[in-house]
Amino acid sequence: MRIICAMLMAAIMISLNPINDEPEYAPIVERAMDFHDFTLKTIEGGDFNLRGFAEGKKLIIVGFVAGWCKNSNENGHVIKRLADKYRERGLGVVIVAEYSSREDMRIHIGRIGIDYPVVVETDKRDKRKKSAHYSYRRAVGDERKWGTPFYVLIDARDIEPANSPAFARRVYTVSGEMIESEAEAFIERALSK
Repeated sequence: MRIICAMLMAAIMISLNPINDEPEYAPIVERAMDFHDFTLKTIEGGDFNLRGFAEGKKLIIVGFVAGWCKNSNENGHVIKRLADKYRERGLGVVIVAEYSSREDMRIHIGRIGIDYPVVVETDKRDKRKKSAHYSYRRAVGDERKWGTPFYVLIDARDIEPANSPAFARRVYTVSGEMIESEAEAFIERALSK
């Protein structure tokens, strides 16, 4: 009887909280949203500043990911291909680690072959609601529990002066996995201007 009750309870819990292994593809959407400059520690412990990184770039992708997130890992290969293809034309990519240990992120970096900056905003899952990542995605109506991956694309022409309270006030967001063909078309347009 206990086994039957335990199995029934497990089935109820799964139906209330299904595990979604399906991709969560999302479009690139223009947003009027204040996105702020940040200085965070890299995985190696050095300082990284977004404004400094943006110098000389035409387009920046800020990717908020979790090292343990299947969708972040799957889409990470797309971001790597885009970074490799467009780096010389002015695309800059930075990954912001969320809710992941340094070991999770080292595995993520190795799995994808990331050779662009990876910084840490949060390293524990209980910090989710206190992160800038959480506030940005909630501001655009992203109701996913963990919300990774989440991308913010910033055209360098939209970067505000250093004395402004916002780094950029017009950005583009992707609340899920980036669609590679859409991203390529967007990047081509942005870098051709």
